[in-house]
Amino acid sequence: MNSALLATGGAIDFGSIFTDLAIILIVAKIAAELCERIRVPAVLGEILAGIVIGPSMLGFIDPSDAIRMLAEVGLIILLAGVGLEMDLTELRKVGRASMLVAIIGVVVPMSSGVLAGTVLGESFNASLFLGAALAATSVGVTARVFADLRALSSTEARIVLGAAITDDVLGLIILTVVTRIVQQGSVDLADVASTIGIAVGFIAIAGAVGIFVIPRLFAFIGERAVSPATIGVLAAGLTFGFSAAASGAQLAPIIGAFIAGTALSRTPQHDQISRDFKSLGAIFIPILFLQIGIDTDVTKFFSQHVLFIAAILSVIAVIGKMVAAVGARSANADKLLIGIGMVPRGEVGLIFASIGVAIGVFDDELYAVVLLVVLFTTVITPPLLRWRIRHSE
Repeated sequence: MNSALLATGGAIDFGSIFTDLAIILIVAKIAAELCERIRVPAVLGEILAGIVIGPSMLGFIDPSDAIRMLAEVGLIILLAGVGLEMDLTELRKVGRASMLVAIIGVVVPMSSGVLAGTVLGESFNASLFLGAALAATSVGVTARVFADLRALSSTEARIVLGAAITDDVLGLIILTVVTRIVQQGSVDLADVASTIGIAVGFIAIAGAVGIFVIPRLFAFIGERAVSPATIGVLAAGLTFGFSAAASGAQLAPIIGAFIAGTALSRTPQHDQISRDFKSLGAIFIPILFLQIGIDTDVTKFFSQHVLFIAAILSVIAVIGKMVAAVGARSANADKLLIGIGMVPRGEVGLIFASIGVAIGVFDDELYAVVLLVVLFTTVITPPLLRWRIRHSE
């Protein structure tokens, strides 16, 4: 990491880092503004902007470890912010339906993706990652659309958001398992069981601490703190601490970030913490999505092989999540709306793709395939959700 930040003279090249950061933040805000005006998710514009300023096109920014580090901070803040917005009491009311939708929404697209990858001639390890990348649902995209249409309080929204969160947790556990499988070169059932046990144990312990300890601790500190920044800083410290604990348990750090967010959502200072995290997120989260674009080799998009595989996986991605709405059959809700709300992939799918490249499972073409699937499902969901909600009304 340090060597990547060093300039020729042996010192960290702060000028280059800050120049890149300035370009990224300005371009990210311009892209987000343009997308908001045409009612397209800002995340899509930020990824496309990263492609434009990256080495694939204009070449203003080259990939660097410094920017990747800041992007990781953005990822932690993003997942903590999602946790902060979750109302556990409301989610519990539709818990059974959400759980069934989540399970079907993981099993169907993942198994179909693995099968499709194998049939298309990819290795078993690559097929595993392709299937796993289709498992998660983007909470951010769906939540934003429901919020814009003032439908977050609907039964359908609660089922979709509960299922999406469960999908992300299941997806992150799957990520840990398949990464172990790939790195060890074989499927060790005992090791897989151990990994799942560690994951479940960590989530249970961290969740218990979050529910029973953190709200009381923040209530105690809030009554005695003098500085108005104390609560926000402690919340950020807690989030990074939970992320470090998850990493220590050999899990994805964002699991810890999400659990920290749900814990902070139960504190008396929830609104203040949420505002502070939104301010942090406004800076760091765009870096995450522009970094995705910067790392993308857009020339791979024009490969017939990439487009062919991406088209097949996009169909699987859409149908797999639409089928998941069957899990909500016991609820008095619009099943089609639920299915549409589950379609967008996002952060976790991109994490799978990035890790797949990092451990050598994905080449540039397979990375481009997953990115295309994520972009496609992200673009089609908002207009479909708007159409269905207005049609229902």
